[in-house]
Amino acid sequence: MVCRPFCVYYKPGKNEQLLCRGALVVERLRNAGRKLNAAQNSLCVPSQETIEIAVRHLCGACGFREKDCDFAQDRQAKPCGGFVILSGLLDSKTISAEDMA
Repeated sequence: MVCRPFCVYYKPGKNEQLLCRGALVVERLRNAGRKLNAAQNSLCVPSQETIEIAVRHLCGACGFREKDCDFAQDRQAKPCGGFVILSGLLDSKTISAEDMA
């Protein structure tokens, strides 16, 4: 649900059991009953401060960081869908940095 519409790295049918840290956090928040309007908030361009907060809380704990994540390495590549959604939600104050922990 998170990956398909928002992640440029999502490949349908290719190991759909693997989830980035961002997708896991979105899943956890939704399972806890949080109402997240991901579509609206993923369209915003988050501030640099928000991006750095999201990197600190998401990328450091993500299993894809070491080998598979170009964004975490140089910030030039596109971030994963979970990162896109959560940074938009953080920037709009829908969630807090603590929600990403």
